[in-house]
Amino acid sequence: MLKFFKRMERTRNVILVVFAVLLVVSLIVFGALQPGGPENLLVSTDVVAKVGGESITLGELATQQQNFQQRRQNLPSSILLDGLIRQRMIKNEAARLGLTASDAEVAEAIREIFRPEDGEEFDQGQYEQIALRQAGSVAAYEETIRDEISAGKVRAFVTSGVRVSEAEVLEDFRRRNTKFDLSYVAISTGQIAETIKPTDEELTKYFEENKKDYYISLPQKKIRYIYLETSKVGQTLNLTDEILKAEYDKLPEERRQKGVNVQEIVLRVSKPDFDAAQLEKANQIVQNFRKGEGPVSQEQFAEIAQGQSERPSTARNGGRVDGLVRLNPNNPDDPYQRVLTINEGEITEPIKFGSDYFILRRGKAEPKSFEEMKKELEVGLRNRRAYAANSELAQKVAARLKEVKDAQKVAAEFAQQANMSVSDMVRETDYVKPGDEVAGFGVSQDFEQGIAPLEENGAVGERIPVPGGFAIPILLDKKDPRDATFEEVRQRVTEAYKVGEARNRIEQIAKDIASGAQNASGLSGAASSKNLEAGEAKDFILGSPLGEGPTASTSQALEEAIYDAKAGDVTNAIQVGDNWYVVGVNGREEASTEEFNAQRDSLVEQMLMQKRGQVFADYIAAVRQRMEQNGEIVIYKDVLARLDAQTQENQQPQFPGGIPIPPMPQQQGAPVPPPPSGDE
Repeated sequence: MLKFFKRMERTRNVILVVFAVLLVVSLIVFGALQPGGPENLLVSTDVVAKVGGESITLGELATQQQNFQQRRQNLPSSILLDGLIRQRMIKNEAARLGLTASDAEVAEAIREIFRPEDGEEFDQGQYEQIALRQAGSVAAYEETIRDEISAGKVRAFVTSGVRVSEAEVLEDFRRRNTKFDLSYVAISTGQIAETIKPTDEELTKYFEENKKDYYISLPQKKIRYIYLETSKVGQTLNLTDEILKAEYDKLPEERRQKGVNVQEIVLRVSKPDFDAAQLEKANQIVQNFRKGEGPVSQEQFAEIAQGQSERPSTARNGGRVDGLVRLNPNNPDDPYQRVLTINEGEITEPIKFGSDYFILRRGKAEPKSFEEMKKELEVGLRNRRAYAANSELAQKVAARLKEVKDAQKVAAEFAQQANMSVSDMVRETDYVKPGDEVAGFGVSQDFEQGIAPLEENGAVGERIPVPGGFAIPILLDKKDPRDATFEEVRQRVTEAYKVGEARNRIEQIAKDIASGAQNASGLSGAASSKNLEAGEAKDFILGSPLGEGPTASTSQALEEAIYDAKAGDVTNAIQVGDNWYVVGVNGREEASTEEFNAQRDSLVEQMLMQKRGQVFADYIAAVRQRMEQNGEIVIYKDVLARLDAQTQENQQPQFPGGIPIPPMPQQQGAPVPPPPSGDE
């Protein structure tokens, strides 16, 4: 028998190999057929769009999305697809016009891009490695270069007839650089509403006419609750220097920074008509920066900023932005926060902020010592530990309140641990329903969800996270849906009446102020007659918002009126959004002719580029409209939806600035949000 097995040894080995191969194949097949498994869209050949005779595959779109994500730029798939469609359209136009780049032009461009700075010969091997890394193959990379050259030739052909005169460049310079000394009245509905003092008769009449709007459609509950303030608990914690130093040592390097240096290129959009051209210019600047391998140096960026940026205050310094940029989760719309999501030497995509486009470069980070961070470390650690301690205390209070159902008694038992008085701990709401404000913390979905299960008087809920701490509720009373009485909704009725009246009166008030001011110096008195105040704007430049705070705004009509006014003039009443403006021009300082002459050539070039960009954008828009009408552009939305679905599955919730949100802890009762993540 042993001899038999020895003779079968080779056969056995062959059988084992075959079996292993079959096992692997079966795993692959069953894995591919397994429903719900992740699909590798990067290699998908499914067509997501057709442009003329060319197809855009889902793999191509997914690859571009991945490339942007690697640069920490998360753009919607629809925007990325529009970009690919635009590329195909321009490629088609180049072929139609006989402007497709030749092999010789492609080769010359590649040699220029990869020309060694030290004068050495062209390194074919290095070039192929870079091409493979950026495009997947040398052929694909060279096709990309061909398309870029072809697009440039089409753009040059389409815009070859664009001209600008010195007169229009000078006029644009004057508009951008003339400074105005203004008096103005910015009138908002809220301001007018504050001046309206309705009588009880007016309010009662308004309520009766609109009674259906105040029907209480949901049950109302009156709640007594024990409030535990987190900061009070935090005051009892002892945080030594040793504890704080340990926290400092655990911080990642990027958290131990004062901030990062930033350079900017700003392209102003003085009129909506110039938006597309400025975006085209911004994209071209970014594309030129990224032609080279590796990060963009401070000197490279400064050179372009000095010649292209349209914000003089930073352009003259090579785009250098004053101060340092730090993480600010409370201001996610700040474009400068984007640089914190990229690496040193990298640049952002064009960012639209206000009416302008920003291109930002991240520079060096400035380190922050332990002593410099000590205070904020203490605040952050105290907040986190206080939150945890208060959460645990709230759990105990909730359990005790369920036992005795007496808020005063329970508060007295835990007052010392809470570091609060009983009177501060025990609070009551009015009769409230979902969506109502609760005194102390406004509208709170957590509070609404926490009291929702309470149906019987005396029922006690779980701890509820509310602004500043925790609340443990007990139900005092409940009212079913019904018609509201006037007194119940008096405040809402008053606000609605005042806002409605303000909207009816605001235009006439603005016109009365404009007609009542004989000149700019009389504007303040005309405003006072309507219980309003005039503001002052020194060195005002067109394109800047006029006013203060969130209501500050501007418009083309407002800027035209200011620019056309002479010293002493008062404009007519001008509507900007929901607000109205009346502006008096106390004086104006005309733009410097000498400064214009010094910048003339660059200003002419900037306007020429702007006009060419607009003409080309209009041309491409017309091409797309024609192709869509002829059925030459087709988007397969079901295929696109697969990419969106996978992207949504893979995305982790984040705080502004790209900081991942940790999962919520699973605890008994109402959900408790995580403690603050930063040591701010």
